[in-house]
Amino acid sequence: MATPIIVGIDGSAHAWQALDWAAADARLHGRPLSLVHGSRALLRDGTLSELDYAHLDEERTALLHEARQYALKQAPGLDVTTELIALEAGEALIDLSDRAALVAVGTRGVGGFEGLLFGSVALRVAGHARCPVLVVPGPAPHPEDAPPEILLGVDTAHPQDAAIGWAFEAASLRGARLTALTALPVDFGSLHLRGVADRELSEVLAGWSTTYPDVPVRPVVADAGAARALVLGSEQSALLVVGARRPAGRFGLALGAVNHAVLHHARCPVAVVPTA
Repeated sequence: MATPIIVGIDGSAHAWQALDWAAADARLHGRPLSLVHGSRALLRDGTLSELDYAHLDEERTALLHEARQYALKQAPGLDVTTELIALEAGEALIDLSDRAALVAVGTRGVGGFEGLLFGSVALRVAGHARCPVLVVPGPAPHPEDAPPEILLGVDTAHPQDAAIGWAFEAASLRGARLTALTALPVDFGSLHLRGVADRELSEVLAGWSTTYPDVPVRPVVADAGAARALVLGSEQSALLVVGARRPAGRFGLALGAVNHAVLHHARCPVAVVPTA
């Protein structure tokens, strides 16, 4: 069986947005979709009566059933399963990421990621999951209305093949152009440095363009700083793809300052692709 795409469901509007994108991605890749609701309230620790637990189970099962019916309307014929887990939502999704191709989560951010706090489910999952994570912000369009443009952030000093390959595949499947962006340090936009950055970016992309000859690539060297350039570029993109190095253990965020800024302010879904 193909590795599933997992989406966190909590009944909120931002979760439905994540479901839209997860269903579209499952259809593109021919993968099953798993809808997951995690909550410690479901843990039978004696806090509630058995009748109350039964009501909770029934309520959350109905929520997942509604989400499943919605997903099937978006993508008829999709293989969609549901799962209730008696764990905090972020912990549940991180645990499941070992057997997922992608985990999709929404954010409550208003007008961007202003409302996304460092303790939120979205940021926690993005920082700890062992598979790519798609974080869908409130301003993101429906997948069918998104422009045919994938934006990839590239650190030419430490290129992350997993993120680059993910972005090229996404562009190929969507028939989209790929904009590969690297940035000069702020206040260091000399012609010499720009020439070096152009050459290094071309070298990083060369092999991938051979593997994906159908993907038109636009290399960009920005002098506005990486975070600002990526956030601005997200306004005209369907997806923004960034890499992240995971810590060896379970603790500690491995997102970096640029990724934190992107997750707080991007206008399109952000795919955070881990590198071992």
